[in-house]
Amino acid sequence: MTNETYLGMRPDDLKDKPYAKYWNPDMKGLSEHVTQGLLQSPLPNGYGFSHKESTRLLESGYLPLESGYTQLSNGEMFVATLTPMPGVSGKMIDWWFGWHGSESQRYKLWHPHAHIKTLMKNPTEDNPNLSDRERYVGNTSYVDEYIGDRVLKLAIQFKDPEMFGLDPSKFEAAGVQTVVCAHVGPAKSSINVGKLVHLIRETEDGCEMRSRFWLGKASLRDKPKSHPLNRVLGMKAVSKFAMTRDHGHDMVVHCGMEMAHLASFLPALYADYHSE
Repeated sequence: MTNETYLGMRPDDLKDKPYAKYWNPDMKGLSEHVTQGLLQSPLPNGYGFSHKESTRLLESGYLPLESGYTQLSNGEMFVATLTPMPGVSGKMIDWWFGWHGSESQRYKLWHPHAHIKTLMKNPTEDNPNLSDRERYVGNTSYVDEYIGDRVLKLAIQFKDPEMFGLDPSKFEAAGVQTVVCAHVGPAKSSINVGKLVHLIRETEDGCEMRSRFWLGKASLRDKPKSHPLNRVLGMKAVSKFAMTRDHGHDMVVHCGMEMAHLASFLPALYADYHSE
């Protein structure tokens, strides 16, 4: 694929690609659960919580807000999306996040109507000594994608779960198979404006993805929280000015669509690359 960016696939984009059969622009609509969550949103801010309280996702059962959005008292937009993933496992999710960033064609499989381009800061596909998680945790994925009708050029910096207060030693007891965590900001900037968690929990028929986003609280990537600029960027007024209902709505829709679409083909794609 050339450096030219565009939605969809052109005739030669999938030529000789072993995963070409998984390109399917006929995406299903939002699930009833996500649709109901959108109809009820925005909810009171008490339905959300800080990223520092992500350990609440390890509690049994479900939280009051699993799909929808609210604006927290600090101005951040809190977004939640629940995606059932029959036949999917945490291993498949870790493999996907370590695999899809090598080619924009792979990235486009995920959301055919919103994903445009991707590039990993440190390409890892040719290193056989890395685990699937090591291919993306600590790495940065640069992506161009539509969220709603806005094209965003983002740097998604994958982090260890501990940075979000999540203790891996407690995952097994909570039925958690893996967790994807990241800080997010504009690709051509030193500022981050969001955080995300995709927690994968085992179910009877596979797993479910419980996604959480915290959007709008800006900070300099390489500066401590005590830095004067971070104090200004993190002010409630700045976050409230930056975030609107549209941001929350569009993020719920985007996540609900892309994760459900991923679940529709990931088990078969994973099997193609794992013969054991």
